[in-house]
Amino acid sequence: MGAIFFYIVIYFIGYYASNILNMLTVRPFITNRYMAALLPVYGVALTHAYVIVSSPPPQGTEVTIEYALLVFITLPVVVVTLGAAYFMWNSKNKPEDTTASNSFDRDTDPVEATATETVGLKAVPSSESTESADEKSVNKEIDTSKSKDSKET
Repeated sequence: MGAIFFYIVIYFIGYYASNILNMLTVRPFITNRYMAALLPVYGVALTHAYVIVSSPPPQGTEVTIEYALLVFITLPVVVVTLGAAYFMWNSKNKPEDTTASNSFDRDTDPVEATATETVGLKAVPSSESTESADEKSVNKEIDTSKSKDSKET
């Protein structure tokens, strides 16, 4: 049971290390953190297997090499791999927050981009949103005076 917890800790160290690596780079370096976190688990498992095979078993125990490889390495690695596959499959069903990445890919304001992505809101061009109430009333008066002039002629 202790070996399973050991490999789970190794998995989460790899998972958060890949997350930190993605935060430090400009673009995400590792796209699938769930599977990338398995690399340290497999590396530790292979090293652990090599140590078990190359050293004699502890005295006073009737543990064979095959039993030690099965219980202390194979079983925990299979459990961690199945858990990682489950978490990866489970995360595909949840929509991720893509507003931050999409708003900087376009040539629009981040505020305007988030307004267009929000359901039920219409995007207001930035020139209209910066006009004051006085300017809008003046523009309406000019529009109405133009329409009156055009009707008279």
